[in-house]
Amino acid sequence: MLMLVVSCAGYAGDNVWISPLDSSTWVFSGNKTACSLSHDVEGFGVAKIIAEAGVGTRLEIISKELKKKWSNYSVNSMPAFWAIDEVKPLDYQNDVSFSLLTNELIFNNADDVFERLDQGEWIQVNLNGNGQRNDTIVISNVNFEVPAKQFSACKTDLISLNYQQIRSSEFYYSSGSTLVSKKDIRTVYAISEYVRSVRSIKKILIDGYSDSQGRSAVNLRMSRERAEEMAALLIEFGVPHKMIQIRSHGDRYPIADNHFAGGRKKNRRVTVRLIKNSAAGV
Repeated sequence: MLMLVVSCAGYAGDNVWISPLDSSTWVFSGNKTACSLSHDVEGFGVAKIIAEAGVGTRLEIISKELKKKWSNYSVNSMPAFWAIDEVKPLDYQNDVSFSLLTNELIFNNADDVFERLDQGEWIQVNLNGNGQRNDTIVISNVNFEVPAKQFSACKTDLISLNYQQIRSSEFYYSSGSTLVSKKDIRTVYAISEYVRSVRSIKKILIDGYSDSQGRSAVNLRMSRERAEEMAALLIEFGVPHKMIQIRSHGDRYPIADNHFAGGRKKNRRVTVRLIKNSAAGV
């Protein structure tokens, strides 16, 4: 503990937040859509490393202390207090966001943060208060090894996309075609993967549309065939038939001007919407 006090002296004039090393813990939780490592920072709040399907890894700092006004934030690595060797600066310069509503400071694209902790280094998050007293959160890797292995295994098992990315998807078609493009098939598979991996989806709504070229009856049939082809593809990928509801609209409800080729292309579409249970778990 003496080493801890001496090392923190280098932060004179700042508030330094760090959990006592003898009670430092990391808690892992995870599923097919997200993996999380949580670390209590005594007296300040919680630091989390989260890997989410479709969006990569982020570092979250959660604390009521964050209601203060900070002019800038920085993340860097440091050696453990007992380490002899110096470490290469992390020099994090990626996307940062803050939510006053949830008291969360989020550092996106934070794979390096996890890797440095996994290599035995510590992380410090610096909050600069416009010339006022600064805060430094020190995140140690004490008791990190076992949860880190669980986290890495969880990351390799994440599905492709998350709910926000696929909750409402649109697919466009060439004139006279009902086939899903090879590029869009990957998205359709990601939708099926999500539905098969969670318990929260109760229904999938598939709506088919056409442009206004040709007779209305033909357009209605074409929109139906597009929706049915999409449903067949989802079923082929393992989605239960009973979850799917098909509707066809023909050339009704255009979203673009049918007088132009670009507008007609947008109107030749199928939408896939995921409907969640009101109180379903993942």
